[in-house]
Amino acid sequence: MSLYKNKYRIESNRRRFWDYSAPGSYFITVCVENREHILGWIENRKMILSDAGNIVSGYFVELTSYHKRITLDEWVIMPNHFHCIITLGDYGFDNGISVVGDCDAIDKFHEIYLRIQHPTETDIKQFRKLRRKMLIPKIMGKFKMQTSKQINMLRNTPGTKTWQHDYHDHIIRNESEYQRIKKYIRDNPLNWKDDKLYL
Repeated sequence: MSLYKNKYRIESNRRRFWDYSAPGSYFITVCVENREHILGWIENRKMILSDAGNIVSGYFVELTSYHKRITLDEWVIMPNHFHCIITLGDYGFDNGISVVGDCDAIDKFHEIYLRIQHPTETDIKQFRKLRRKMLIPKIMGKFKMQTSKQINMLRNTPGTKTWQHDYHDHIIRNESEYQRIKKYIRDNPLNWKDDKLYL
């Protein structure tokens, strides 16, 4: 946390000045608020989904309907967090599921991107506003909002915060990194007791 205008704020996990509408594969982790175990439990080293976990699963597979460029890769729901790889195809890519095309943020982003070697305070503020319209933040925001609403209806806890404030993302850079992350996600239930998100 850092102090900004006499208030503490949580630093963003986003990569500074990265275009989160850019083609690529993104490793994303979303944690339940207070790491509460509401999404299920591990039994015989396998994940058993709760009703809340089934809500998350159902909404995750619908992400491809959010935008034409979205494809889903490896993913796993754990008792108190969720890992996935989401790939954004090239700008002309069509997943054959969605009718939603490219967002209008792309051209505006490139105007700022040209100046980021020596960004001004205005550039930084413009970029932060623009980032909210980029594809990955938009789909994750919608996903968190919709799942939280349904989980609160299920648990009769209206207005309760289901997810932590932010999510963690990592831009996958090459094939070996992709394979390592894919294996990590697949093996998550097997390694539950050793997972740093367990506690």
